[in-house]
Amino acid sequence: MINKDMKTIKTIYSPLFLTDYSTVDCENPDRIEFIHSKIKDVAEFIEPEACTLSDLALCHSESLIKTVARNKEVFDTAILAAGGAMMAAETALREPAFALVRPPGHHAGHDFNGGFCFFNNMAIAIKNLLSHDTIESALIVDIDLHYGNGTYDIVRSDPRITFRNIDARSREGFFRDLDEALSDGSSYDILGCSVGFDTYVRDWGGLLYGEDYHRVGSSLMTANRRLFCVLEGGYYIADLGTNAQFLLMGILKACS
Repeated sequence: MINKDMKTIKTIYSPLFLTDYSTVDCENPDRIEFIHSKIKDVAEFIEPEACTLSDLALCHSESLIKTVARNKEVFDTAILAAGGAMMAAETALREPAFALVRPPGHHAGHDFNGGFCFFNNMAIAIKNLLSHDTIESALIVDIDLHYGNGTYDIVRSDPRITFRNIDARSREGFFRDLDEALSDGSSYDILGCSVGFDTYVRDWGGLLYGEDYHRVGSSLMTANRRLFCVLEGGYYIADLGTNAQFLLMGILKACS
């Protein structure tokens, strides 16, 4: 049962996500720091644990894992991010959760990665629940500006997982597609949302206003009470924290 008096959302976070590992300039620690500082009033922060090699193997080839492991800073941060997503998914069985993690993951496939992603946080989180028979079905909705090609690559052959990517070119189209993607959301055992804030009007996508993420959060929570969100993109740092706050407040509103 969801607590209707919820005032905060369990948010998986670690200061280690501020590690300035080697990656592109736009995917920097400031993204996490700005969100963390802005959502303090609506978040209850929980430290994650790193995932294991066995967890990674649920989604990734041995060769990919070994390739990422060559860079210890990247590897250590990436397995903590995947572990954070796993914790968020497990928490969502009781109440909604947000994985404030980096690096992002939705461009990491079974045997490839790219787009600033190393391991697929969302796919690992879902596959972990399925591997323990904790759930029987899952819906993943990706609202990032860019197609979640890695997630699709990993889950496409698994009939227990439905993957829906929002690929709109207008604000109206975004919400039309989101409503359609969530129309049967309650029929799944869990809903995972890959959240990218790069659809923001001042970010690369130029689609959504800050307040729109409140509507997104409310729509997600209304669709399925077992909800967890995992951070993907979002690079207009000045407003990134505010947009994340809107999302969480929308989730909280739908809980009441």
